Amino acid sequence: MKALVIVGHGSHLNADSSLPVYEHAERIRASGEYDEVAECFWKEEPSMRHVLDTVEAGEVYVVPAFISEGYFTQQVIPRELGLEGEVTHRPDGKTVYYAGPLGTFELMADVILERAADLTAGHDLSGGRRALVLLGHGTDRNQNSSGVIYLNAGRIRERGVYDLVEVGFLDQEPEIVDVVENIPAGHVVVIPVFVAEGWHTKETIPEDLELTGEVTRRPDKTIYYGAPVGTHPAMADLIAARARELALVRG
Repeated sequence: MKALVIVGHGSHLNADSSLPVYEHAERIRASGEYDEVAECFWKEEPSMRHVLDTVEAGEVYVVPAFISEGYFTQQVIPRELGLEGEVTHRPDGKTVYYAGPLGTFELMADVILERAADLTAGHDLSGGRRALVLLGHGTDRNQNSSGVIYLNAGRIRERGVYDLVEVGFLDQEPEIVDVVENIPAGHVVVIPVFVAEGWHTKETIPEDLELTGEVTRRPDKTIYYGAPVGTHPAMADLIAARARELALVRG
């Protein structure tokens, strides 16, 4: 038997924080690829500390539903789950395989492009340059936070789907407002590279960008503002593929 464990951050204040994890887990559960699929969180129940005791499978794949490598993926999750690295042999006979975050996986670029395509479907993007802006949280304390945004921007840029592919952040340079205002394009597609909806994606970002909805038409450009990439249904396939990659390495 084999099990998949999806680890989310969770929140006591924002019910939307854990919703994508439950939705993606249900999609993977319905596929029948795993005998068991379990969800757990850092900030809400079910707790990650006890999740490995709740699954019966002897072969367990743990995938963190986080965008970038950092404190949670490198310290909190391994500590709470009692992991010793990529492979952990537990006293109860279970073998646990630990994957990296979702944002560094090569398929993330595909999900971002799917989110952008869904957002712009039915709209005429002719008559001007088309730009894709990846929005990250960013922080001066951890370069990995911004590094994963630049990584995916580079991967998408190589495909030539958009005339321009840029990045913008909330808490570091370049700031998202400056990027969107100054980008030389008539159509600007903004995709938040976040796991879930929250205060920033619903309130502060639309307010800072002076958006009027999903599509905001200005004299100089039209801005298309998408939902966080982590809420897209294709993320379930990415999570499963991340775990599948571990199985291939193990094999």
